Amino acid sequence: MTALIQPGRLLDATSAHPLFLAIKRSLTFVLPLVMLGSIALLLRNFPSPNAQLRIDALLGPIGLQLCDILINSSFGVASLAQLCALSGVSAMYVNQNNQDLHISPIMSILVVLSCFFIILAPSDTAFPRQYFSMDGGLLLAMAVALVASGLFLKLSQCRSIMLPLDLVGYDPVVRDGFAVMPAAMLTVLIFVAIKGCLLFLGFGDLQVSLARLIVWPFTGTGNDLLVALLYSGMSQILWFFGLHGPNLLHSVEASVLIQNGMANAAAFANGTVPEYIVTKTFIDTFTRIGGSGGTLSLILAIVFSSRDRGIRKLCLFAVIPSLFNVNEPLLFGVPLVLNPVYAVPFLLVPILQTITAYFATMAEIVPKTVALVTWTSPPLLSGYLATKSMAGVMLQCVNIGLGFFVYLYFVRISDAIRKKSSIRIMQSLYQTAASVQSHHLRKCLDNPGEVGRLSKALAGDLEKCLTSRSQLYMVYQPQLDCLGERVAGVEALLRWRHPIYGEISPLVTVALAEEAGLIDKLGCFVLAEACEQRAAWSRFVAPELRLSVNVSPKQFLNPRFGEEVLATIRSHELNPRQIELEITETSMLEPDVQILESLTQLQTQGIRVAIDDFGMGHASLRYLRAFPVNTVKLDRSLTDACENRVNEQIARSMLDLCRSLNIAAVVEGVENEEQVDRFLSFGFHVFQGYHFSRPLPGEACLAYIRERSTPA
Repeated sequence: MTALIQPGRLLDATSAHPLFLAIKRSLTFVLPLVMLGSIALLLRNFPSPNAQLRIDALLGPIGLQLCDILINSSFGVASLAQLCALSGVSAMYVNQNNQDLHISPIMSILVVLSCFFIILAPSDTAFPRQYFSMDGGLLLAMAVALVASGLFLKLSQCRSIMLPLDLVGYDPVVRDGFAVMPAAMLTVLIFVAIKGCLLFLGFGDLQVSLARLIVWPFTGTGNDLLVALLYSGMSQILWFFGLHGPNLLHSVEASVLIQNGMANAAAFANGTVPEYIVTKTFIDTFTRIGGSGGTLSLILAIVFSSRDRGIRKLCLFAVIPSLFNVNEPLLFGVPLVLNPVYAVPFLLVPILQTITAYFATMAEIVPKTVALVTWTSPPLLSGYLATKSMAGVMLQCVNIGLGFFVYLYFVRISDAIRKKSSIRIMQSLYQTAASVQSHHLRKCLDNPGEVGRLSKALAGDLEKCLTSRSQLYMVYQPQLDCLGERVAGVEALLRWRHPIYGEISPLVTVALAEEAGLIDKLGCFVLAEACEQRAAWSRFVAPELRLSVNVSPKQFLNPRFGEEVLATIRSHELNPRQIELEITETSMLEPDVQILESLTQLQTQGIRVAIDDFGMGHASLRYLRAFPVNTVKLDRSLTDACENRVNEQIARSMLDLCRSLNIAAVVEGVENEEQVDRFLSFGFHVFQGYHFSRPLPGEACLAYIRERSTPA
């Protein structure tokens, strides 16, 4: 068991590292370019010659030219796009943790671009276009972006090299730009020095040197299987680092694989026995099923096993391109590039598939590949076309299944890592929502980090829920009067069951609704649902049973709040005395004439007003003094720690205050008999908490009420 757990822990720690988070986030930004390029590439390389002729005729000369332009404008500048995205994201991460100085992401991008051009500049010619493409320059672009942005951001925080300029009153962007100017200049000069060292060592054109280094392992290799394994392994390693492996290994492909395939095709045409097992068609057909890495197997593993609905939807979206062996949407969407979670299977699956296909062919279970099949030919069809036999189709099925079972374990690890990360971010969001902050700031939605991104996503989901009336529901917790041995009231509680994140805390839900301007909609939903439930109970419970509904203080800022509450109650044919509005302290509520009028209007109509968490909050006593109040609910922190003499005295004083003002008191958060006995001895008699009942669905709560109600 330990052996299975340790890799997951290692991958969890690695994938959560800020470096990998920045890389994965920047790859996501480049994804739209890659998607458009993939579509254009498929249109220009369709697997069926007849279909290709029809597509060409449909597009016409201008359409074909536009496809080529789109390919060059997406794949052709992917290195530059990735470099800009990565340097910008790195600056944003630093700004999240540095409140003293804001480092402009734009300045970081410009500095890194300059360093990139310095490192790649040939000594005697202009820049070749492939330096900026995904095929040739992505690895160096990412390497330069990481090193240059890291150096610049570190130097930017070094106060000893900041310009000593007094720019008080200037535009903050201008001020911060001047402050980090020495860091920017020093970063560029360091890369100039690095370029000088490379020129001195004879590496004037780094791209040419890298290409020679990649091809070097194949020099003098004569063994067919060794060539296949080296080619598959090197191609996957290059892809993992963001480089187009097949393109960088084109010289090996042209001099070995394509030549072997042409020899086999000629032999088949002449009626002789084909000689070679490993050909380009062999690699494309049996080890790149769905694209490099056998990613069709990964798609099946995710759809079959993953609990992450977002990833499953992405895979369903990527399945059509993968059927034509175009897997860039998956490489950059999951992503697989520089993703430590999938590093092992991404490398291992093609190697295992190569070995399986090689020995199946050598044992003559499957014929040798004898046709030059277009690389975009769909799986199963390509297996038949390549071997002129159904055995080729069966071998593809075996290899897809082999890849599926290898990827399956890592899909589950990835799910576990994402779940752990989601829990951590959700806990941070809860702490942010619970924090006290000025009502002029949006503490959740304006948060610059992961909490802010999650908040924006959840706020969007909440708006959809309020429109579709899905995922949100109500539960009800009884309040017991121990003297009368009956249920004196019920509190209606909001719940949100999110399809991905599970149960969302009501505190978070309300905070997001307040900040996103959805609190009035949410409040209407809660009141309408609660009134509908109270109306359904009317024939079975005592008329005086009151239902408490939580209200955010910000709802009182709506001038029509009182009218809307009364209209909702009347539309359900309820007596206003059966409803109690419970003010929660999710935000500051300043005493205001409008608010006082709304509360007075509601109370005049018979609606009761309660204060939640009374006694320890910042506003409890102010509310009691400024507004008409019928009920207070004792803060649960006093319930939990009332054995403390100070807390005990506070509780007794609150009860005396309530009695003198003719205000009802409810003790909430009661979880054991000892707490009940203690507060009964103080003089309290109405309780709410898990000791009596958890929040229940409507029908279960009605059963509880009827079971504990004395006959009329």
